[in-house]
Amino acid sequence: METTPTHKLFTLEQLQDYQQAGKWPLADSTLLSTKYADRWEMSKRLHDTVDLDFFKKHNTRKEIDSWHDDIIPNKIYSNLHSGNVFGWDEDFMAGPNAWVNNDINSDEVVKRSKVYFYPWSEEELTSSVPEEFSYFIEMHKDFKPVLEHYLYENYSDQSELWEDLVLYKLMIIKYNTPSATEKTRTEHRKHNSIRFGDEHCDETLAGLHLGENYSEFWAKNTKTNERDMITELADNKMLIMHGEHSEQSGWIPTYHGMQHNPQEDLGDRYSIIMDLQVRYKN
Repeated sequence: METTPTHKLFTLEQLQDYQQAGKWPLADSTLLSTKYADRWEMSKRLHDTVDLDFFKKHNTRKEIDSWHDDIIPNKIYSNLHSGNVFGWDEDFMAGPNAWVNNDINSDEVVKRSKVYFYPWSEEELTSSVPEEFSYFIEMHKDFKPVLEHYLYENYSDQSELWEDLVLYKLMIIKYNTPSATEKTRTEHRKHNSIRFGDEHCDETLAGLHLGENYSEFWAKNTKTNERDMITELADNKMLIMHGEHSEQSGWIPTYHGMQHNPQEDLGDRYSIIMDLQVRYKN
């Protein structure tokens, strides 16, 4: 009896054809529509759970740092948390009025938070964790094989350039507007998308986009150079993306960003992305 494949995977030739035709390799994943159908509820629970006390409790080795933009430190700054079990970053931008008025005393901000899971997250744990934390450890296990497939399918020609370490990092990302009122929520969400959604390609080998709870993701078409809204990422699809280092294997990196969704009843935005990173020799 045949079983339904857990993931649809593309061959090297199929992905090359997609790039040449300016089409997007969006794939079905049975797990996204079944086992992880509640991933947005769990993403909310995870971000509600992770705070400084939780970070300190569950990381036995940790480093806490801060960063700010050298030119406009009151407008762009971050709290950075690195740990042996998981990582957690908080990125802040001055809110829409504070940004325009250069108000250094304003508490108005928009925010992006990221929680990072690693292949070793589970084995490094020394204490019990809540369901929402274990949920994403399990997701990492389930989707790591997808990126392992693409590591050798797409980029094996440069493998002699790599050190032994290959990192698979699952990121649960939240974009929110902590200073907004119900009246200003849409304005603050737009500012958040503009400030955090600039065009860029990731400093990685590849990435696996596992969706967003509502559509704001765009990517630059490899044939027309126009920005395509990829709305299917809100509907149980996943997208293989090429990072900056993929150019060494002849790929066009996936330049992407966010475009504000004006629907007025939307709240916090969540997206889930798994990065594939390699360390190069020398």
